[in-house]
Amino acid sequence: MSFLRNKRAQTYASPSVSGESIDPRSIVQKNSESAPSEQVSSLLRVIDALVSESQGTTGDLCSGIGQALIATSDYIFAGIFAVEKADSQILRLAGYALSQPYDSKKDITGYLSGLTLSTASPWFGAEQRIESVEAARICDGVLRQIFTSHIGSLDKLAKEAGFGALLIVKLLARQKLVGVLIIGTKRPGAESSETDRAILERLGEAIGLAVDNKLLFEENQLVLRKLEETNKKLLALDEAKDEFVSMASHQLRTPLTSVKGYVSMVLEGDAGKLNPQQQQLLRQSYTSAQRMVYLISDLLNVSRLRTGKFIMEPTSVYLPDVVEEELLQIEETAKSRNVKLRFQKPKKFPKLELDDTKIRQVIMNFVYNAIYYTPSGGEVEVSLNSSAVSAELTVSDNGIGVPKAEQAHLFTKFYRAGNARTARPDGTGLGLFMAKKVIIASGGAILFKSTEGKGSTFGFCFPLKTTKPENTKTTEPPLSKPTT
Repeated sequence: MSFLRNKRAQTYASPSVSGESIDPRSIVQKNSESAPSEQVSSLLRVIDALVSESQGTTGDLCSGIGQALIATSDYIFAGIFAVEKADSQILRLAGYALSQPYDSKKDITGYLSGLTLSTASPWFGAEQRIESVEAARICDGVLRQIFTSHIGSLDKLAKEAGFGALLIVKLLARQKLVGVLIIGTKRPGAESSETDRAILERLGEAIGLAVDNKLLFEENQLVLRKLEETNKKLLALDEAKDEFVSMASHQLRTPLTSVKGYVSMVLEGDAGKLNPQQQQLLRQSYTSAQRMVYLISDLLNVSRLRTGKFIMEPTSVYLPDVVEEELLQIEETAKSRNVKLRFQKPKKFPKLELDDTKIRQVIMNFVYNAIYYTPSGGEVEVSLNSSAVSAELTVSDNGIGVPKAEQAHLFTKFYRAGNARTARPDGTGLGLFMAKKVIIASGGAILFKSTEGKGSTFGFCFPLKTTKPENTKTTEPPLSKPTT
């Protein structure tokens, strides 16, 4: 049996590639005088063209390669079995080609599609050294070891198609078996020459790599499609979550506000005189309710950020009064934790155009964090400072501080430093995230500095010439350090 020696052009159907047909005869010179290296190079160019231009499936590629092999030789059949990704022990027919008149004589697709190879056969064993190309009759023992089933179909295929013998070529890529090329011959018992073996071995490497790359591409495309589908589902879940959070926040905030109001009325004596213990307990209840209101507001604002409904409503705000009012609400919490609150109300401070509700929430987040992360006996100092060009607020403590390695992530949504999670397991990681969003949206900058084990300072700064926020997206400036 010889390879690439027919002088007569074969009739075949050209593989369709990107809407066009590739004719191997235009690339490969089919004559007996061609050198093996030239013959291999010609076929490699055909394979490269099929790979580079093919927009079809792996089956289309394998069928195209089979047609190219038949068109450039006197073989009558070329089929490629590819290793299944789901089961590396099984190979199934990926594509094949038949030379005329065999492809028009009878329909043998059913026989071919039912054939299955098993890589568990000793023929594929790594310990057994075998030739890359085997010549055998279709019913020989080698084939009976390779084909684990449908032997009867093989016998029928041989009879119907007129195969005399088969050449079996391993397809390797990246030192792994990716498939098998099976070539049908006309003459029974035909043996391949050493030249044919060398040519097929080189082609097997190129075909193996081409098939493997195509399979990997299809696998990646499948993964991408699944990722896209998963992302769509996640987006839908996110939207549903945001809708739920928004609805729940609205529903919870109203009764909590009522609870605060009733507790305040009782504290003011509307329901009768209270003893000191009752007053203390009610103040703690009021503070807890207020903290819940702030938490719900954080959740609602996060939801609004995602939906583009986060709106600043600026009014003229006098921060000294705001700080004083908010500290009164949290005073009982500080006392219960044996933390001293210090605030020296400035005699003069400029009014700022800020969202009153949101800036109060920012201040309370800073102060609450300082109290909860400061050990018993510590101090929390709130300061207001202004100059001709800026106004700033800082909240300083002598608490646990923030590890240097984690400071860059501190204002990320749901992020909490390791020592913070230990000191306060019930935290959400939303307070600082929302604080930064509010300050940036208001035209200001976040102030922050910290030393682990010594304490932290949080705050904000507003330039006096641009205190009015704009309802536009802003580029977040880097964190600033508070003035000393």
